[in-house]
Amino acid sequence: MFKKKVIISIPIDVDIHFFTSINLGILKIIKNNNLKCNFFKPISNIENYNFNYTNNILNIYNFSNIKSIDPIKINNINLLKNNIEYNNIINNIIQKSYKDIHNTDILFIEGIIPIYIKQLIFQLNCDIANIFNAKIIFVTSISLINKNLEKIESKIKILFKKKLNNFNIKNTYLFIKNKYEYQNNNPFFYNLNIFKYFFYIKKNNFVHKKPLFPKKKNIILIPWLKNFVFGINVKLICNYLNCNVINNTKFKKIKYIIYFDNKIFIDPQKFSKSLLIISFKNEKIIKNIYKILSKNIFFNTILFTDFIKNDKTYENNIIDKIIKIIINNNISIFYIEDNLYNTFIKLENIYKYDFPIDDTNLITNIINYTKLYIPSNIFNQKYLNYKFYISPFIFKYNLLNKASKIKKTILLPEGNELRILKAASICSEKNIANCILLGKIEEIINISKKNNIIVNNINVIDPDLIRNDYIEKLIYIRKNKFLKKYEAIQLLKDNMFLATMMLKENKVDGIVSGANTTTANTIRPALQIIKTLSKYSIISSIFIMLLPTNILIYGDCAINPNPNYKQLAEIAIQSVETSKLFNFRPKVAMISYSTGASAKGVEVEKVYKATKLVKNKLPNLLIDGPLQYDTAVINDVAKYKAPNSLVAGKANIIIFPDLNTGNTTYKAVQRSSDIISIGPILQGIKQPINDLSRGASIEDIIYTIAVTAIQSANKY
Repeated sequence: MFKKKVIISIPIDVDIHFFTSINLGILKIIKNNNLKCNFFKPISNIENYNFNYTNNILNIYNFSNIKSIDPIKINNINLLKNNIEYNNIINNIIQKSYKDIHNTDILFIEGIIPIYIKQLIFQLNCDIANIFNAKIIFVTSISLINKNLEKIESKIKILFKKKLNNFNIKNTYLFIKNKYEYQNNNPFFYNLNIFKYFFYIKKNNFVHKKPLFPKKKNIILIPWLKNFVFGINVKLICNYLNCNVINNTKFKKIKYIIYFDNKIFIDPQKFSKSLLIISFKNEKIIKNIYKILSKNIFFNTILFTDFIKNDKTYENNIIDKIIKIIINNNISIFYIEDNLYNTFIKLENIYKYDFPIDDTNLITNIINYTKLYIPSNIFNQKYLNYKFYISPFIFKYNLLNKASKIKKTILLPEGNELRILKAASICSEKNIANCILLGKIEEIINISKKNNIIVNNINVIDPDLIRNDYIEKLIYIRKNKFLKKYEAIQLLKDNMFLATMMLKENKVDGIVSGANTTTANTIRPALQIIKTLSKYSIISSIFIMLLPTNILIYGDCAINPNPNYKQLAEIAIQSVETSKLFNFRPKVAMISYSTGASAKGVEVEKVYKATKLVKNKLPNLLIDGPLQYDTAVINDVAKYKAPNSLVAGKANIIIFPDLNTGNTTYKAVQRSSDIISIGPILQGIKQPINDLSRGASIEDIIYTIAVTAIQSANKY
């Protein structure tokens, strides 16, 4: 469980300049509130794209109470398409997020701007938000011409309602870049048809006197005055456009850009702070500029577009006269051959994938400007009013992390199975467990080479070389059944029997099998050789269901076809004991087709009696039944059908009344939702042996190996 307050900013159709600026303003608020904060940009680079501007700025400027966590770099975006690589990235993110977490108040995560393959980045941002059950800040932009806040809210709901846990638009903040301004009394006039109108960008901490929309608590409109709202160094523009120098008296800072047109009056007071951009082809404008300069009204900098060297178009060589005035009055002048329209488009995108981190004054202005619009109390609570929640990603991370620390040896009898080989290789590489493969060494090496699987650090045992070592031992264990030597030899030809004997003799710590065989084939040797714990009469199983927004334990879905009420109670108790290995706080729902006394029948009565028996044995356990499945896991249904239940709507351990119900339900949920299902995990047995579904993925196998390692380190 991640108990610190976690906040994530997620960009939606917004440029990196505005998004970074908002994050800097948020960090400034956190700093001013004297909160200790870990700032985390999970991924700084994807291939050739850099996203790490906020992190770099924090390293340059004085944010003493905010620590940056080193981000990840991804050289190939296709790694996000591979489930195993994607999980490795997520695990790396979780691991880094835990750095110094106990010495901080807030973990602030900056989402990744999707440059391309947007769906992958979108999914990654959602997964990161889900991992930490984070408070979400959306950063987006609107044009008031064709959108309103209702449309923005609707878009966000559509995008995220199926991707984020407990998503509610009212519980999120929306920082919205206002692209379009008023035409009357406006901070700037904007029109894309630059050949008919001029426009300039004005620095002005402008606040609308009349709200554009009805006031909403979670919506913050920020009048963003384009890329040059805070001023910009002309050097950056010249380098970006690859300008040629006519006269440069040092690169200056401008506050306005004016695309000059002869039809519009321009306020001369702005000229000294302006970059004037003129088409060299427009004779009328050239003459007007000369008249303005002749009256000792000067610009900061002039840029000619469509420039032609040694052009004789203008009479009396007016260009030479303009240049002479410019030189005498220390005005910078540059030129490019590109046309005016292309220049405009380029300047619009100057900060699209770049940010001027070295411009100290600009950064300071950005921080001071954006924090004006951020509610000062947004981060004043140090801790969340935290509801117990473990995300599936953190559960998986904790599982692998715990297994890697105890370093157990897990035996895999199906050593020549491709999925087993891949899983064993990954477990070896990640130090999840020391895997031993049973199988012909030459065959396994050939399969590995053919599929580029590294098995150098994996121990492979040829079963034919060790079978005879266990004949007498098996005969002794099965002496009550009068097992003969010939029968023992035949049994040991089955790798699962041989593996179980190795476990019995403590040569290994646990077994994972079943990728190519039935559950019965896995269970039979366990029942005959390892046997159940003395306090139990049966072996049962659970599946750990890693749902997108929750984790549930299902039992029993693999072993007992039709348990009686005593066996059903035992299954529930075993499931509770197993759940504690994974830090569950058990809330057990005993499932039936009836909730409470809403229906009667033999099966309902069985569930009722099993529930009562468990309550007698474990009086402090939160358990309820009979409950219908929807009543057990859905709050809204629980409020209606079982309003007084402490379990209904919150259950995390689901006990099914029989194998038919349990197995059908687990497969329907697993396959319909495309989720990871770990198991069946066997319980009630003296030493850990776990079965695999024959349709198990490589991930399923890896997590089952980790579970088996954890079980072996914990005695019931």
